[in-house]
Amino acid sequence: MLLLAVETSTHTGSLCLAKDRHVIAVRTLQTEGRRHAQSLVQEVALLLSENGFTPADLRAVAVSAGPGSFTGLRVGVVFAKTLAWAAEIPLLAVDTLQAIACQLSPDDALESQPPRVLVISDAQRNEVFASDYQWDREYAIWQRSGQIRIAALADLHPTPVVAGPAVAKHREELIASRRFLRCQEVQPHAREVAMVASHQLSRGQLADVSQLEPVYVRPSYAEEKRMAFSSHPASGEFQK
Repeated sequence: MLLLAVETSTHTGSLCLAKDRHVIAVRTLQTEGRRHAQSLVQEVALLLSENGFTPADLRAVAVSAGPGSFTGLRVGVVFAKTLAWAAEIPLLAVDTLQAIACQLSPDDALESQPPRVLVISDAQRNEVFASDYQWDREYAIWQRSGQIRIAALADLHPTPVVAGPAVAKHREELIASRRFLRCQEVQPHAREVAMVASHQLSRGQLADVSQLEPVYVRPSYAEEKRMAFSSHPASGEFQK
């Protein structure tokens, strides 16, 4: 079964073609490919043609659903939903932080049993998106335990390994806290999106094309300003 995985949650996006859980090819997206749906269509067409496939050969599409860049997630999710609907193929929605965790080996976190990692990505405003993952021996995959949350660095609980794209930005503070044995910078990639999606597909964990939305965790800054304004309408009116 040929599966296309799409990862657009960060500045550098990626695509992956996988068949029967084996990676066939990957492609790094140009910046404009992440930002514009039309460029993403072109990148996917090139990836397929360079490997001897056409869109008609696809049997499933997976997308990194967030958290991450508001614009990037929106482009990726809309593209994946459109493709799934047009081609009448299954749609898989993958937790972006889980895809990051799946780049690690359980041997990286043997200090805890079962092995456990904390994954963080940048949420701006001196905060991070954070979630815990434990190694599932039965399925040989990292599974989320608890909810994705927004946290200040000082509020992150001790764990053997903290990993993710936010490590690069906050490495010195994380090391200084002495709450983590290792800090590993890891960026999300479509390879692991395909891995998690293949696992979901085998268990029938499909996304609803009509209902799927990106996992933003919190509103954008513009939405927060709009909500704040709407809750105090008098502040924008002349007073008699």
